[in-house]
Amino acid sequence: MAKGYTTRQAIENYLLITIDPTFHAQVETWIEEIEAYIDNQTGRNFKADAVASARYFDGDNSSTLLIDDAVAITEVVLDSVNNPTIVELPADYVSYPANRLPKTKIKMRGSYFPRGPLQAIKITGKWGFSVNVPADIVQAATVLTAGIINYSLNAEGEVANMSIGRYSVTYKEEKQWQDFDRIKEILDSYKKFTF
Repeated sequence: MAKGYTTRQAIENYLLITIDPTFHAQVETWIEEIEAYIDNQTGRNFKADAVASARYFDGDNSSTLLIDDAVAITEVVLDSVNNPTIVELPADYVSYPANRLPKTKIKMRGSYFPRGPLQAIKITGKWGFSVNVPADIVQAATVLTAGIINYSLNAEGEVANMSIGRYSVTYKEEKQWQDFDRIKEILDSYKKFTF
């Protein structure tokens, strides 16, 4: 099921066409594929989970723990395997960055994340980059899916075509190719680097 990076209506508006209703299910499939492509290229999930879930991390006896992108952290449990200890926000830890989303780091106040069994630090939260998909990611998903639709329609007057992931894209206008060229910059700007 699509996460909501773009919609069929947004694609129709971009291409200035109406997509035949018998083709709607295929468009939804392409939207899902493009969402997966964007997530894979950036290492992120741009639409945060609506429900909190647990993820597990390794402690290393330091006071700071790098975590996956989260819009909310609801619980931190140290040594969830042998001696579960729930720590409280803000008394025991703070999340960073302080003034924006996503949260990517937790720092203990006067304590540390103990080294112990692997994946013994349990963090419960709503995982993802943002509550609402950023506008430039919406644009990227719209342009990429539009290119797939143009290619499948054998669009007349196409400027050129190329591959993106396992799909080929085609654009009829120079402006659409300029939009496509900008997508690499957009995705690179969101790329998550891990060390």
